[in-house]
Amino acid sequence: MKNKSVSFGNRSLSRRALLRGAGVAFALPWLEAMRPAIAKPTTRATPKRFAWIYIPNGVVQEAWHPQKTGVDWEMTHSLEPLAPFRKHLNVFTGLDREFRGGTGVHAQAGCCWLSSSPPTEALDGGFPVNTSLDQMIARQIGKDTLLPSLELSCNDHTNQKETRYFENISWYGPGYAASVQKNPRDVFDRLFGKPDPRVRSVLDAVLTDARNLERSLGGADKAKLGEYLDSVREIEKQIQKAEQHFTAKNSFKTERRIGGILPPDPTVPRRQDAASTSPIRRPNGKPEDRGEYLRLMMDLMAIAFQQDLTRVATLVIDPERWDTPRIYHGVFDNAQNHHVLTHTKGEEAKEKLKKIDRFHVSQFAYLVRRLSEISDGEGSLLDHSLLTFGSGMGNGTVHDYNDLPIVTAGGLGGAIETGRHHRFDKTPVANLWLTFAQSAGIETGAFADSTATVPEVVA
Repeated sequence: MKNKSVSFGNRSLSRRALLRGAGVAFALPWLEAMRPAIAKPTTRATPKRFAWIYIPNGVVQEAWHPQKTGVDWEMTHSLEPLAPFRKHLNVFTGLDREFRGGTGVHAQAGCCWLSSSPPTEALDGGFPVNTSLDQMIARQIGKDTLLPSLELSCNDHTNQKETRYFENISWYGPGYAASVQKNPRDVFDRLFGKPDPRVRSVLDAVLTDARNLERSLGGADKAKLGEYLDSVREIEKQIQKAEQHFTAKNSFKTERRIGGILPPDPTVPRRQDAASTSPIRRPNGKPEDRGEYLRLMMDLMAIAFQQDLTRVATLVIDPERWDTPRIYHGVFDNAQNHHVLTHTKGEEAKEKLKKIDRFHVSQFAYLVRRLSEISDGEGSLLDHSLLTFGSGMGNGTVHDYNDLPIVTAGGLGGAIETGRHHRFDKTPVANLWLTFAQSAGIETGAFADSTATVPEVVA
């Protein structure tokens, strides 16, 4: 099989340079070779990135919100996994949303978290849903990237018992939810392309191009390229491991279901052992371990930012309400029903909820660490990003929208002041969203039911 190779030569490398081969074309991280020879070091504007990570059903308030404000705030039990990144964080207390009657309290908490409609304006049935903040920002800063935005979800529940309003936080407009991707393999293929089936790895497919490029790079760029390709390979290995486990676990069941009944489908991969002639359905590439699944999706988000394939992303860690027991690997020995626990009285239930909150925060801390380790211009990806982690519900026990749990990480290229706990008194969360919209360059004086910006977070 012959792959068409690109000669990079000694010329300045284009920011849109791609490694190609066998059906694969993927972008590169920023390299010094991409800087024009006549350009000064300060002429490159480092892109800003935005991400929102959603958790359902609210939190245990007393274990989440610090008591002290300003820079001397204390690290609470639930937020403690974020302690190494304290100086990069902002914690918010007292941001509220007004509930509009007539729709489910859980559904509205999720689908309206980032909505640009005030509660008095129901444009989608009874829901005050409109173009969400992430999509507004994507239209502003996503014009120069392959993907204007990336929408991910780790809702792997097989029973579709709830509507899209319980798991979609990103909306193009009233009634038009942005479709989420739940399968890490599908996300990987979207970012890097699908290689020829005979090629096992996307890196094998672009190996010739990568070697040609490496010969034209200086020492620092060679090291950065090597680290980048290593991270791609590691993600690919995680997906392949999950696929192999899935195939081994389900091969017997699959053969009984389709063996000798369906005609061969040329688009479906076949097992490689000679004893079988039955087609095997494409594996789903999702780790069974809950933490591994979440971190893999966060790795994909991080590398999409690193490649500058997108500058806007959302990730739903779990949907609202969904009364299906969930295994939290390494936290509990058996499955737990998050939603039911919020309505179970007693200290035992509260302690379990604290553990779930802390588990979710631990996953967010992983994403923060990943971005802090990836160099980007004169800093890291974290320095030039704004990650928002939280929920559209405050206390799931009473279904309120007060004191929404919101934590941000990253300084957005110096636009955001970090390291503080901000306490407000019944302030619309839309004020914070308006501040973020303006930080993205959107010229607007209002967002949903905002009353002002939050100048305290602006550097």
